[in-house]
Amino acid sequence: MSLLNYKLRDSVLMIEFRDPNSRNSFSIRAAEELREIWESKRDTYESILFTAPGRVFCSGGNLADYAAMTAADPGRDVNKRISQILDEFSRLQIPTVCMVTGDCLGGGLELISAFDVVLSSPHALYGFWQRKIALTFGWGGGRRLEKRVGSKHLTKMALSASTFGAVEALRIGLVDAVCTEALLFEEALTRIRQLKELPNGPVEALKNWEPEAEQQTFEKLWWSDEHRAALSKNKNRKPRGK
Repeated sequence: MSLLNYKLRDSVLMIEFRDPNSRNSFSIRAAEELREIWESKRDTYESILFTAPGRVFCSGGNLADYAAMTAADPGRDVNKRISQILDEFSRLQIPTVCMVTGDCLGGGLELISAFDVVLSSPHALYGFWQRKIALTFGWGGGRRLEKRVGSKHLTKMALSASTFGAVEALRIGLVDAVCTEALLFEEALTRIRQLKELPNGPVEALKNWEPEAEQQTFEKLWWSDEHRAALSKNKNRKPRGK
């Protein structure tokens, strides 16, 4: 039985993660299924909307899987593969939106960090629980989370294994909006539409920003078809006050 189900709606690939037996822990199996879905359906969608119904959105990594291992190397290999998959996902050149309707703990924070937009219900809790199992970030989430919340917040919360609510998550930038579950889906579609209306050319560079390549990236995009189309819209626009 699949852990992830999907359907298409108006060019939106809607993916639902559901593994109640593990409290929606994100395992190597779930990661591979996610990659298989986005790869196999690549020509059919223009954006991705990810959900995980239940009181727990994601409880982190599958600790039962790791506990069954008798040596360090198999676990390291699993975590490297999950990290690779989430990193690939974070670089997709399409809008990706995640709806968090339940608690998001440990590795769950690394999972949501791979999305462009994260929307939260008011009752969701967020927990930097890696330290509780004597670990740090293992799926590339530390780098992505730092971009979201800044190094000061990230270090403080990771060291204290903090748990906090959706309002605090919004304040520090971990999530992008908080709204009732009744409005969450429409908000997600609105965000997707807004992102899709913008030029697509700069997406890859903006998602993988490298300051040392700033000028080179800019020059590559200069005078592209999208850039010239944007210039043409402003060709006859008069300056303000004229």
